[in-house]
Amino acid sequence: MNLALFDFDGTITHNDTFSLFLKFSLSKKTQILGGIRLAPYIAGYKLGWVTDKTIRTKLCQVGYVGYDAASLIYKGQEFAKKVIPSCIRENALERILWHKQQGDQVVVVSASLSVYLESWCKSLDLDVICNQLEIDNG
Repeated sequence: MNLALFDFDGTITHNDTFSLFLKFSLSKKTQILGGIRLAPYIAGYKLGWVTDKTIRTKLCQVGYVGYDAASLIYKGQEFAKKVIPSCIRENALERILWHKQQGDQVVVVSASLSVYLESWCKSLDLDVICNQLEIDNG
């Protein structure tokens, strides 16, 4: 058995799914207010002064503060079913399925969020290494 590693965004998909998930899961009001609140970080990111990790962390902190964990998980599952399929590169999916047919262990490695990526990977019986959101109930 071989190990086949695949990046998700931009390799398996045509585009970045993190930003699509933000739009899918957050209300317009939260998107607008969050955009205003994070404007300095967003500008810094576009100028190359703020890292991808930092901007993603800030977007999640601001966007999902007070968000019910069960609701977020549900949104992730819905996103995996309704949105991700239209983002998948056909040739990448064919290659993944080929590896599975060969008996290889296929692992998706990504900076994407577990709330949607784990659901999509589970539907194809793939292993996944990705970002886990920390839920603070306090």
